[in-house]
Amino acid sequence: MHLVVTAWRMLVHNRPRLLLSCLSIAFAVVIMFMQMGFFNGLNDSQANLARILDADLVMSHRDKDNLKSTEEFSRKRWRQALAVPGVESGSYLYASASYWWNPQDGSRNRLLVLGIDPDNPGLRLPGAAVSLQPLKQPGTIFYDRRSRKELGNVDVGTEATLGQARVRVAGLFDLGANFSYEGHVIAGTETFFRIFSQRDPQRLADRISLGLLRLQPGADAGKVSRQLLDALPGDFTVMTRAQLEAREKAYTTRATPVGIIFGLGLVVALVIGIIICHQLLFNEIQDHLRQFATLKAIGYQARHLYLIVTSEALLLSVLGFLPGLAATFALYRAIEQLSEIVMHLSPGRILFILFLTLLMGAASAALALKQVIRLDPADLF
Repeated sequence: MHLVVTAWRMLVHNRPRLLLSCLSIAFAVVIMFMQMGFFNGLNDSQANLARILDADLVMSHRDKDNLKSTEEFSRKRWRQALAVPGVESGSYLYASASYWWNPQDGSRNRLLVLGIDPDNPGLRLPGAAVSLQPLKQPGTIFYDRRSRKELGNVDVGTEATLGQARVRVAGLFDLGANFSYEGHVIAGTETFFRIFSQRDPQRLADRISLGLLRLQPGADAGKVSRQLLDALPGDFTVMTRAQLEAREKAYTTRATPVGIIFGLGLVVALVIGIIICHQLLFNEIQDHLRQFATLKAIGYQARHLYLIVTSEALLLSVLGFLPGLAATFALYRAIEQLSEIVMHLSPGRILFILFLTLLMGAASAALALKQVIRLDPADLF
């Protein structure tokens, strides 16, 4: 314990430099937080649709590798699935991209339109009214109030052009934009068909994006999935909602350049932090060479010097982490306001960056220790 106290006293001996060191490490911490924030924001926004599905099992086209792709399958398959043992009820979802004309300035932006049966929507909408019955009225939609600001100032009663139809906002819900679309709207099936009236009506009605199945109490989701795949032609796949959400996140990580960039960015930020922390420790050791030499001369072993340098590195890491965390909260809020992408800072993510920060300090200490171990007291006295 006294060696940790010695490390602390060495750090606070020069307080202006300690402050500068803490700010330098805080800079590296903020870089790591930002890379992780963009990476998780990308994943969370990609999976936001999966989280609002009211289903135990989700059917989709077998070639559909993410919810934003356009592959569809026949509604007949969904109706057949309702007869499989273990399935209690179900609903279906149309999904297709269209253009929304900003009601204030007339600019055009791309969003995702979800078509539902208002009597059996299959969705659990955060922030929405209790009932989706207003969507029965032709030409009405529910608007995602967390859509990007480019879509205009939209509230209940706002009228705008969406695809091939003139629509009126009858309600609001909370979902959020993503890297594919500026926002979302929900329409009843009749309004959905109006929005995409340029397509073949019969094919449009028959081809659904997702089939949503609710299982009987006690039914095993894995067993029912296998029964579905065995009983019906294999032009679809079946997943639980959790599996669907995991697939969405995996897709952005592996398949999209943005996910790869932010993932590598976190590694690069860690390396930058190690370099910064090593340079700080190098200067700290240089200024205290005589003290280290004295400790070595009076019999302190290499392990004691290891503990002092490592303690300095870890103390610096913690002291730099705290202002870095405070700055991150402010930056996350600002980015959410500007981009409408949620930068969620959960306790688990905070602990992960704290772990990386301590790892950064430990790695820099291992690099700096060579200087102390090679130190010969006779060269200084």
